[in-house]
Amino acid sequence: MDAIAIGLSVIGLAAVFFSWHFIRREGGDERGDKILGVAGMTVYSAFLFGYLIIFIINIIRPLNGEQFQFALTCLFALVVISYSAAIMVLKRRY
Repeated sequence: MDAIAIGLSVIGLAAVFFSWHFIRREGGDERGDKILGVAGMTVYSAFLFGYLIIFIINIIRPLNGEQFQFALTCLFALVVISYSAAIMVLKRRY
């Protein structure tokens, strides 16, 4: 489990740098604002859906502290990765 969490965290860190780079270079114009807005709405929905899944799993089969921490780490990393992926897709589309 630790290797998966570390791998997702490293990929998530790279995604944060990509997002930060995009925001600094293209985030100030109208196209960049539109891309960031659509990507943000998509990721917000994905985060709520992912947290709901973790919550339901925790009700059905209670997670211990380590499992819950692992689930939240994966959720956060996947949210950051999906934000960068949404930016890349929308950057090509607009």
